[in-house]
Amino acid sequence: MALEWQRKLVRETRRKAIHLTGLSVPLGLIFLGRTVTAAAIALVFSLSLLLESARLQGKIRLPEVRDHEETKVAGYIYYMAGSLLTVLLFPPGIAITAMLFLSLGDTVSGLVGSILQNCDVRAAPPPGISWRIKPLPVVAATAAVCILIGYLASGLSGLLPQVYLAGAAAAAFADGVAIIIKDKSLDDNFTIPVFSGIVMSAVAMIG
Repeated sequence: MALEWQRKLVRETRRKAIHLTGLSVPLGLIFLGRTVTAAAIALVFSLSLLLESARLQGKIRLPEVRDHEETKVAGYIYYMAGSLLTVLLFPPGIAITAMLFLSLGDTVSGLVGSILQNCDVRAAPPPGISWRIKPLPVVAATAAVCILIGYLASGLSGLLPQVYLAGAAAAAFADGVAIIIKDKSLDDNFTIPVFSGIVMSAVAMIG
C-alpha cells in the first residue's frame, strides 16, 4: 500500500511539473499582451494536435499520459484549448486569475488526490451516472488555494474580492465535480479556466 501511494505521488508530481508550464500563459499576458500570447498558444496547440494524432495512432508514446487517456484525447490538449479560449474571451485580469487557478489550483488538487482514495472521478465513470465528486479534503484544498491565489494576484489583476472569491468557488467546483455526459466526463483542464472566467466576468458585471 505504501509503495503504491509513493508511486502515485511521484507520477502525479511529474505530471504536475509539466502542468506548471501553464504559468507561461499569465506571464505572457503580463509581459507580451493578449495578441502575442494567444498566437503563441495557438501555434503550440496546433503542433500538439499533430503530436496527439500520432500518439492516438500508436506512432509515438507519451509517458505522462494517464492510463484512462491511452485511447482518447489526453488532458494536455484540453489544457491548451481552455487556455486559448480563456485568453481570447476574457479581460486580462480575469484571464490571468483563471489560468492561475488552473496551473496552481489544479496542481494542488492532483497532489492531494494522489494520496487519497477515490479521487480519479473522471476515469471510467459507471454507466448511468451523471456526476461524481472528489473527496471533501481535495475540494477544500483546491478552494483554499484558489482563494489565496485570487487574493495574491488581485494587486496585479485588479479584481475585487467578490470577483476572485466567486472564481475560486467556480474553479473548485469545476475541478471537484465531474459532469458526465453519455458516459464521458468533461475535462477539468478545460472547464476550470473557462467556467471560472465566465463566473468572474458575470460577478464583475453585476458588481
